[in-house]
Amino acid sequence: MAYQACPAPAHQNTGDMSGPSLSHTIVSMQSAISRVMHPVTNLAARFARFTEIRRQRRMLLSLNDRQLSDIGITRADAEEEYNRSFKIL
Repeated sequence: MAYQACPAPAHQNTGDMSGPSLSHTIVSMQSAISRVMHPVTNLAARFARFTEIRRQRRMLLSLNDRQLSDIGITRADAEEEYNRSFKIL
């Protein structure tokens, strides 16, 4: 039996460069990933800021009256700061 060559599939790229290049495809994928990840990283940064402010407020409230006086605030000031809203985030 003689060997017969199979014809190339019709969808095979035959060197036609009319489609998007690989670098364009990679840039498009990176852009899409960036659009998805931006809100996630923004949310993570806001959560980190929230936890840091909460930690600082708790520490302020844990100081005794003498320590508060040393930094120039009263117990009422410390409690007001502790109870302040987190809407500034």
